[in-house]
Parts: sequence; structure tokens; C-alpha cells
Amino acid sequence: MFLNLGTAPQGPPPPFSAWSSKQIQTIERAIARAWSQITVDLRCQAVLTGGTEPQITAMLQDALCELLNSGQVAGFSPATYMCPIRGQELDDHTGERLEKRPDLTFPRLTSRPASNHNALFFECKILGRGRTLDDYVKDGVRRFQDGIYAWAMPHAGMLAYVIGPEAADPGTALPAIWSPEPGPAAPYAPIERVSDEGGVPAVALSRHARAFMLRNGEAPGHILLRHLWLHFPVPEEDR
Repeated sequence: MFLNLGTAPQGPPPPFSAWSSKQIQTIERAIARAWSQITVDLRCQAVLTGGTEPQITAMLQDALCELLNSGQVAGFSPATYMCPIRGQELDDHTGERLEKRPDLTFPRLTSRPASNHNALFFECKILGRGRTLDDYVKDGVRRFQDGIYAWAMPHAGMLAYVIGPEAADPGTALPAIWSPEPGPAAPYAPIERVSDEGGVPAVALSRHARAFMLRNGEAPGHILLRHLWLHFPVPEEDR
């Protein structure tokens, strides 16, 4: 019998515990390996050169699922992770907006408590071809800061598809647009080399204050964003 009918639903649990650095870095190694495979495939190169962000993300998702099943990346296994989900519909921190869609969600089979919100979320943005850092922040970073995505997690990730002749680095590009002055929402962006193998680029970290409250009255705390930028040097004839 359903004994709780007519009672108000309980709010979400307090912010979920952070994943271990090893688990996050495993996923980043898988992303970097998938990207390296995509960029040498002629059919994929055409999408990278002129395709949309969803097309590139779908291609990356397919490559990640293949890696998950092949066991090529140590620790990236179906025993621990599910295939990443593209555009999964989730509610925001208020519970009123039900169709928020982070670009890539990595569920972990061992996450406790089990929840659609206990995952590693990434927002993906093209940089280049007219897309700027302003777009990256406004339509990416702010969605995490405002509780639209990953509101129950202490961390998430930003993926940039850097399309162009020069490989931009988030550790130098982001501090140029964020004020170094201290304040409740002031970010910082030190560089961390997350792996010496698998071709993983340096990852920049930024911490952001979140002013909203969770539905159970808990404060979400700051969110730590990991910025992983993936480069594709557009062939000269296509520039």
C-alpha cells in the first residue's frame, strides 16, 4: 500500500558527495581518447569542420560508448559506468523546470544514493566559427552557477570544442575574462595536469558561488568546474 499518499514529497538530499579524483580523471581520459579517435576519422572531420554542437557531441558520445565496451581506457568499464547520456531531461534546482538538458551526463553504477542527479555533468560549447568565450560563460558556466545543471553536485565539467588553427588553453583564456578580485562569486583558474597518459590536455579549475537554496533547505555550496578544451585544427583549405 502507498501509505504516504497526500503528503508533501521530501526534498532532495543535501548535496551529494564529490566523486574521487581518480573517477573524474578516468572519464576525462576517456573523453580525450575518444576525441583523438574522432579527429583522425575523415567522416568525423567533416562534422568537426562544419557541424553543429549537438552533431559533434553525438559523435563524441558514440565514440565514448565504443571505448566503454572495448576497455581501452583503464578504469572506464561497464562495471562502473553507463554510456554517457546526451541531452537527458532533468529538473532544475526549483523542481519547476523539468526539461533542462545538460549536454553529457555520465552516470556511475555505484553512486549512492542512486539518483539521476548523482552524476558527472558536462556542458559542451564550440569555440571558434563565431562562438566566443562570452557564449561559453553565458550559455555554459552560468547554467551550473544558477542551479540549472548539477545543482546537487559539488563539481561538473565544461567541454570546449576548439575549432581552428590555434589550440587555446583554458588556463590562460579564462583568467583574461574573469576578474581576479576576491568576492563571493570570484572564480579562480589554476592549471592541473590530470594525466600523463592518454593525451589529456591540462584542465583548468574554477570555483563558483551558488546563491540558490535546495528544496530541502540546504545550501548547495560552491561548484568546482573542470574545463577540458579539445582542439581540432581545421584543415587549411576549409578555413
